[in-house]
Amino acid sequence: MSETMFIVGGWVAAGLTIFLFSFLYKDNPFFKAAEHLYLGAGMGWVFQTVLFQTWIPKVWEPLTKQGDWTVLIPTVLGLTLVTQFFPKISWLSRYGFTFIMGYGSGLVIPLTISTDLLKQIGGTMAPFMVSEVTRGNILSLVNGAIIAVGFICVLFYFFFSVEHKGAIKKASNIGIYFLMLYFGAAFGNTVMGRFSLLYGRFDDLYKYSGSNYFYATHVILGVMVLYFIVDHFRTRKPAAEEEAA
Repeated sequence: MSETMFIVGGWVAAGLTIFLFSFLYKDNPFFKAAEHLYLGAGMGWVFQTVLFQTWIPKVWEPLTKQGDWTVLIPTVLGLTLVTQFFPKISWLSRYGFTFIMGYGSGLVIPLTISTDLLKQIGGTMAPFMVSEVTRGNILSLVNGAIIAVGFICVLFYFFFSVEHKGAIKKASNIGIYFLMLYFGAAFGNTVMGRFSLLYGRFDDLYKYSGSNYFYATHVILGVMVLYFIVDHFRTRKPAAEEEAA
């Protein structure tokens, strides 16, 4: 790839990043252009992925090269989902959705039980299965006891068959604290991930602000600031005239 293409790519990347960040000031044509381009590019990527990785290898080639007509069954069921856009025959989509829900549940439920339930129980019990108590094992036992207590108390919190009073209420209250700790840690992890993406965009803006890219970040940012100043005075004048009238 030539150096010119790298420079053009830097300008495009810096421009789209600044266009999207401009929404922090207000809605504007630059943000709308970047938003529509992002959605259009995303839909184009999904379309070509479905065409070249699903439709051609799993439907077209088995029909034309292998003579496997059984692929028409899932194909027709999938196409019934499109009938939602046609009110008169939208009832056909129920068959596709029913198959998806039934087949998906059959795949997900055993996997969920194996990963989220059985492994959780095994991980909770593992620290207590020790033959010799050493210093490291003591810490493992304490950690395992905390996890076991939290696990049981959270289960009591979601146990609605019995009224929460007495020992069950106390256990469910402890479960609330464990849930809050989990939600706080999960939220912190999410925020960390988002800030990592933000730092990446800032790093690219700094990279494209150099002379190698002809100061793309500075030029685009300056043009946008100039546009917002002109737009502010342009919209302010008619508003003042309407108030005067």
